[in-house]
Amino acid sequence: MQVFRYALHALLAFVCWFSMSASAATVYSLNDFQTAVGAGWSSTDNTIVITQAPNDDFERKFLGEFSNGTVSLSLTDLPEHATTTVSFSLYLIRSWDGNDTTVVDGDPLGPDSWSLGVAGGPTLLNTTFSNGNSVAGQRYDGAFSTYTYTPWTPCNAYADYSGPGNGPMTGANECYSLGYDFDDPNLGLQSMDSVYNLSFTFAHSADNLALNFSAAGLQGLSDESWGLDNVHVEVAAVPVPAAVWLFGSGLLGLFGLMRRR
Repeated sequence: MQVFRYALHALLAFVCWFSMSASAATVYSLNDFQTAVGAGWSSTDNTIVITQAPNDDFERKFLGEFSNGTVSLSLTDLPEHATTTVSFSLYLIRSWDGNDTTVVDGDPLGPDSWSLGVAGGPTLLNTTFSNGNSVAGQRYDGAFSTYTYTPWTPCNAYADYSGPGNGPMTGANECYSLGYDFDDPNLGLQSMDSVYNLSFTFAHSADNLALNFSAAGLQGLSDESWGLDNVHVEVAAVPVPAAVWLFGSGLLGLFGLMRRR
């Protein structure tokens, strides 16, 4: 009977340990940049955007603007975990030309690419975006949004695009909502920006993490730039498989039966 008592205690400890690890889920970092840029960023450039809302103006602050190169977020002392989820809003500003490689005045318009990678780990996104160049498709795919900021700039404006790749602003959550303008030499002054809300979950168990946000092929801040907002990093344990609970329940039932006998 003493052996069974020890075994029962061990089993209870086993089940409790699994229960604790299964419920562990920690939001490690949340930053909407409304105040000072937090620690861990390789850049502390912070921009205020006065968004021209249909009914009233409001302010958005974001990290940026950036051109070509990499901006990194480094986190340390992460709690024990098995997966990580990073979510954020990507602001694409002015004349992103997607896949268009047309040469103008000796300079190719694109491809205009953006990527997110984990240092020492996977590349989570590597794609191109177009902010309205009617002949420039993009690699990024997704459902067209019906978001409309003004009567003439719905996100699905290029839903009938028939060129190579996907239509401009495919998968964008907002179009022309930030209030940025670009003076096109042929078309004149135009509103031109888009917002993509992105989220990626990947296997990760180290106690440190470095995320690299990058762009390439851009013409410069006054022409093409980008920024980040609403960055959210969450780490979580692997859920306990149902088989573990079934196994534990069966053993508990067996011990109970043997004890009665």
